[in-house]
Formats: sequence, structure tokens, C-alpha cells
Amino acid sequence: MARVRQYLDIDVVTAAKARIHHIFDLHDSVAVMFSGGKDSLAALHLTKQVAEERGLDKVDVVFRDEELIPDDVIAFVDSYRVMPWVRMLYFAVPLASTKFILGRSLEYVQWDPKREHLRPVPAHAITLAAGDARVFDQYTMDAFTAERFRGKVAFITGIRAAESLMRFRASVNKLNDSYINASSAKNVALCKPLYDWEENDIFKFFMDRGIRYCQIYDAQHLAGQQLRVSTPLHAEQAKRLTPIKAINPQFYDRLMQLFPEALVQERYWRDLDQAGLRAKYGETLDGVRSYILEHLDDHQQEKALARLAGIVKRAAKAPEAYPPPHVLRYFVSGVFKRELLPLGKKQQR
Repeated sequence: MARVRQYLDIDVVTAAKARIHHIFDLHDSVAVMFSGGKDSLAALHLTKQVAEERGLDKVDVVFRDEELIPDDVIAFVDSYRVMPWVRMLYFAVPLASTKFILGRSLEYVQWDPKREHLRPVPAHAITLAAGDARVFDQYTMDAFTAERFRGKVAFITGIRAAESLMRFRASVNKLNDSYINASSAKNVALCKPLYDWEENDIFKFFMDRGIRYCQIYDAQHLAGQQLRVSTPLHAEQAKRLTPIKAINPQFYDRLMQLFPEALVQERYWRDLDQAGLRAKYGETLDGVRSYILEHLDDHQQEKALARLAGIVKRAAKAPEAYPPPHVLRYFVSGVFKRELLPLGKKQQR
């Protein structure tokens, strides 16, 4: 039977609280994955309300410090870390990440012990012992974090389906409890009780309850940026580095001293020879494969090739929806973590 969108006869706050109660019912341990951003902040305060209704005086919170985080965000997270109702695990461990430089996705490690750091490791952070050479990714980090909780663990996030097609699909891929998803760790579930919220719902929730959000959002709004908290070197943010200079000049200076190659990205991204890339690699899907092999490194190359294999299968059935220039642009942009959307009829024409 086909699935159709249905609207609830209750407001989004009531619905989200009911989901969080259900999450508590199903799991032995529940923790909020807090980033300092607006969505996880709303999830945190909703979880606090549910915890109080269940007679709990503390909310378990997890913060993964990704190093390249603006000072305003770190200060905001710290203000919650010391609140009496928060029991926070603050991690600052080596975490695999990527930086986007002129169409190339290059790997680097957050909190890499082999290089200088953007700022000192916080004294209260959970770190690895001397000699422990592990480097985590977002999947192995779930299991590492869950070691500090008992039984079946639920990590509550602020992920909303409206943010991207990939997040929408992840939120509707189950018939029941679609907001509760498995993770790479067997005893961990990733839960999205705010999956059907819009951005306006988030800010209305704050205004109605007098909740203070991180001030970086006001600066981003005035600068015409997207309202989000993230590291500045991944594919989407790296194309908009210049406003960071106005919003947080000291952070910008430290970032450029640590990653001087980002200066090249900032200055020349708009001048990148897109036409030359299309002429060399955009004639066929084999040409796109050549671009991936020549411009992406190691793990990023492996992920891109796997993504291209799926696109090739879809293109065999609908070649007009996946023309090579469209596919090439997708990989050059560095956002291949998300699925490539096919061209619509109008775009094809």
C-alpha cells in the first residue's frame, strides 16, 4: 500500500514530547546529542520537560567537540555544561573529517595529536590516553560514546526532515516509529523526535519559553548566511568562508593560520574553471569516474566511487535525468554525502 503524508491533529511540541516519552519507554539510557545549534537545543529542552514529567532531575547530554568550532558556540555549550540539570559528557578525541579545497575533498583529523590545535583541548574533555592512536568516524564514535551508558541506548538528535532530502528519507523509511533508527552500534538507536519540525517551529518554541539560543545565529542572519552550527571547511560551508571573517575575525585568523590552504579555497572557488572541468571530465560517466580518481583521496574516493556506481545504474534506466555534466557538478561540489537528485523535465529541456 502506498504511503501518503498525513497531518496530526496536535501541535509539533506535543507530538515531539510524546515521541520522547516513547523513547524513554523503549531504552535503558537516553542522552541528547547536543551541538550548541538551534535544533539540538530544542531537543534538549524538550527532553528536559519529559524528564521532569518522569521524575528525573538530570538529563544526559553528549557534546562532541569538533575543534574547528567558533568560540561563541563553545561558550554557549559550556554554559549548559554547568547547569544543575545537565549531566554532560564532553568529548575531544581524534575524529576523521574532510576539508573542501577547489573541488577536492581532502581528509584531515580533528584534534590530531600530530599538529597544532585551533585552541587548547578543554580540561574537562574526555580524551584518549597517551599512546592511544585511534581515530574515530561518526559511526565508530557512536559505539565509543555508548560505552559510558548502560543497556539499550538512545541518542536523541535535533535532525529535521526539512533540512535535506537525505534526512527526509531517513525519517520516513520505516512504517512504525520512523523517528527511531538503528546505528552502527548494535545497542544504540538514533532518534529524531523533531523530524517534522520546520525552522519557524524551532524559533517559536524558543520565543514562547524564553529560551536563549546561541548568538551566532543573529550574526549569521545579518550576514545573509544559512543558520547553522558546523565546521567551516566541509563542502557546503567552505564555499562561504568570507562572511566568517566579518562574524568572527579572530576565529577566522586562527583557522587560516592552521589551514592556510583554505585561503586558496576562499579566494579562487568562484573562479574555478568549471567549463574546463566539464570539457575534460563531463562528456561521459567514465569521465566523471576519472575526475574522482584524479581529485579525491583515499576514503573520499572510495565513497564517491560507490555513489557513482549507484548513479550509473539509475542513469542506465533514465539517462536524460543523469547527464554527465550534472553528475560531474555533483562531485565537484563535494556534497556527495547526499544523494544526487535527478534532473526534472524542465531542467532536462
